[in-house]
This record gives sequence, C-alpha cells and structure tokens, in this order.
Amino acid sequence: MSKHTIEIVKISPCIIPDDKPYNRTSPREIHLQSEDYHEKFDYKTLSFDTFFSEDKVILSGPPLYGLENFIEKGSFQLDNHDYSKNLSVRQLDRTQCNHITKVEKKPHELIWKYADVSIKSDVNDSFLNKFRGKKVLFTLSKNNKFEWIYDWIVFYKNYHNIDTVLFYDNNSNNYSLDELKIYLDNKELNVDIYLVPWNFKYGPQGGIHSGTVKAPWDSDFCQYGMFEHAKYRFLKYASGVINADIDELVITPNEKSIFELLGSSKGLLYPGYWIQSIPLDKDKETRFFNYAYRSKTDKHSDNKWCINPSKLDDNTQWKVHSIRKTNLKSIKGIYYAHFKAINYNWKTQRINNITLNETIHYIDNNVYYYLNKLFPNNTPKINISTKKAPTSFLEKLKKIFK
Repeated sequence: MSKHTIEIVKISPCIIPDDKPYNRTSPREIHLQSEDYHEKFDYKTLSFDTFFSEDKVILSGPPLYGLENFIEKGSFQLDNHDYSKNLSVRQLDRTQCNHITKVEKKPHELIWKYADVSIKSDVNDSFLNKFRGKKVLFTLSKNNKFEWIYDWIVFYKNYHNIDTVLFYDNNSNNYSLDELKIYLDNKELNVDIYLVPWNFKYGPQGGIHSGTVKAPWDSDFCQYGMFEHAKYRFLKYASGVINADIDELVITPNEKSIFELLGSSKGLLYPGYWIQSIPLDKDKETRFFNYAYRSKTDKHSDNKWCINPSKLDDNTQWKVHSIRKTNLKSIKGIYYAHFKAINYNWKTQRINNITLNETIHYIDNNVYYYLNKLFPNNTPKINISTKKAPTSFLEKLKKIFK
C-alpha cells in the first residue's frame, strides 16, 4: 500500500432543482446546434463547488446567461450572516469567478436564495498549503482504463519527477472513484494523488466536433470551470503544473525534466504530435509502450502548457491550450506525444489499429527510447538497424538492449 496520500476530495456544488423554472439560456444560435445539444448543455449549475480560501468563499461556475438574477437579486448567507453585499463577480471565457470577500474565518454552510429557490451548500477547505511548492500533474479524465492512468503517472513520475497528481474525473460510468482509489493505492506509486469527482455535463463541442459546420466554442463550460477551481482550491502556490490528458506524454530534449526547463519562467508552451494507432506488436495490449509510429502527413496537435502558478497573476485565466493574455516560453525540442490508441472515442473514432505504411509512417525515436527505458519489460523490441534512427539514438538503444 502507498505511504503517500490518495484522497477523494469532496465538492459542494450549487445547482438549481430540476422542478424550478429557471434555466441558463443557450448562447448558440439554433441552426448551429447539433441534435444532442440540449442533452449536453448545462442549464442548471450555478457553481461547481463552495470552498473557503484566503479570506474568501469561492463559488464559481458556468456563465450566467439568463440567470443573472441569482447573483444580482439573490442573497448569500454564511452561517446565518448576510454576505450579499460582499459578492464579487468576474466574467471569463466560458466561466465566471465569484468570490464572497471579507470572510474572517471558514464558515460551515452557505445558503443561496433567490425567489422560491433556496440552495444549501457545505463550505469546504482549500488545499493550497498541501500543494504549495509541489510539482503537479493535472488532468480532466473520463472512463480511461486504470492501466492507462497507471502508465501515465509512472511516465511523469520517472521522467519529470512529479510528486503530486490532481485528477478530475468527469462523470465516469465504467468505474467509481473508490475503485480507482483502491487500484492506485495498491500500485504503490509513491506520489500524492487527489481525485476530484467533477460530475457535470462537459458541454456541447464546437468546431468539427459539434456535428455542424463552424459551430463556435461557446457551450463547453465544464473544463474551463475546472481550471478556475483547480487554481484557487489547489494549485495557486504549486511550483509547477503540467496540463496533460491521459493520452499525452511530454517529451523534452536531453532527458531533462520539464520542471528543469521551466526554471524561473512563467510557463512553457509546446505543440503535440500524433502517435498513430499502429502497434509495435499486434499481439500486445493497448498501452503506451506498444505505440511509437508517427505519420508524415499529420499536422501537430494544439499546444499544451506547463506553468509556475506562483509567477502568474491569479486573475489570469488558464485555458485548455493557452494562458490568457500571457506569453509563455517556447523551447525547441519540447512536445507532447498524443497517442490515438489511448482513447475511448469520446470525440472521434480514432483508436482502431491501422495498417503500417512505410512510405509515410516512421518511428518517433524519442518516444520509443523513453517508453523502452521506463517500461523495459513491456516495450516490444524493434529491429533498430532498419529504422534509420540517428546515431546517438542508436547508441542509447544498444546500451538498453545489452
């Protein structure tokens, strides 16, 4: 059993009851809405969590979009004391940041009232001190296989020296967080792991994932709210935070940890490159270590980031592929390997194995080297003499294969 912390974190959302006639208004024009738009849209969530942090109670959530009266005419009581005049509201891209200010000590309960709606919510603690100075791997995940999550943590622990994992689970129905906790606890990973049940609608996609032509990215509130929540409840004083999905492994030059390269800068921004669903050994299971092929025809994936939150203004919005209005540093040779096979097809059908075409497919030498180094008993051994790898790379492999 692990001697480190593995904890499921309690959250306390504020959600309008289904039987009340108050709904968020969709920002998307009807002709751009897909058939399942209304099923996926979050009409009722006011705030994702209620917690006390640095003399404030924070209850941020999706944009109001027709629910403004819950803020402008609502009342906010903390342990039966009225704090309605202490509410500060800041609108951001696809989320809002709401703080009840001048709260001297942590209250136990929030009561949020408007018209005939009264919502009670426990006030939770922040984890800022537990994450202070930590090197954190951070993600939002749904239904990913336990062995993928395990491999992902092992990679970042041994390659990048992370000491903490902040794992938001978005409505997984293949397993419970209790089951995931038991699995990870038995693996003795020796990193602190915090599991957050983020059971909200992800929201309708935009762009090519929307089911329509050129639909805007305007209705996917879940992940943007998660970034604000993570910042204020966990990560504000971390020394480094890697933003990576379960199917993404960050590769750096000269075997350096990304935190070494981050140094004293605010953050690093780097592209991704697809790793094709071509197994190195067709008889082996679908795990990172069985994939290393790239395609000459692929364009890179959207950028991801690693940041030092303590170097950023905490009013700066963290986004999926950027940090708002902040120039992050680029270093040649940093990228993330984006594995098509490590996926359960939640956006697009991409996991099915494809046939190797040697005219366009080639081994990503760096990916193969590091996977073989970190998973030496599982990574299929390739005939390196036929892969036309750089001499320096071949020398590394020959040492491993001895």
